[in-house]
Amino acid sequence: MKKLFIGFSIFISINSWTSPITEEKAISKLNQFFELLDIEIYKQDDISRILTKDFQIFEMGKSWSMEEFDTFLQEAAKTTVSTDWVLSKYKVSIDNSSVHISYVNNGIFKTTNNETIYSHWLESTYMVLDDGELKLKFLQSDLVDREIK
Repeated sequence: MKKLFIGFSIFISINSWTSPITEEKAISKLNQFFELLDIEIYKQDDISRILTKDFQIFEMGKSWSMEEFDTFLQEAAKTTVSTDWVLSKYKVSIDNSSVHISYVNNGIFKTTNNETIYSHWLESTYMVLDDGELKLKFLQSDLVDREIK
């Protein structure tokens, strides 16, 4: 009976443990990424603090490290005046040390040519606990539609 009680106690302890990751924290971290990506305030050092060292982004049919994506952003900044993203329709899956979020991203970009570009993506990101902090490890972006006005 004593063995049964100890086994039952361990089972209850394991099942009552919850992940330090919550849906709210994960969505907040994702939104923080896009806030730091804003062309008007973007600094690679700031955004790197919320990314794992091996962060990868799949965008425009390419795999980019953050250093490679930074080079792309520096070029884009020469012709982009402002950026804005609206994220919605989050689907969040959490385990004890990671989270996956799929979502819709609607972006608006204003250019130096007085054009406004409206982009619609389906995206997903994978985040992990890294030294106790939730960080982005991977981001996949698929462009669905783009309109220039």
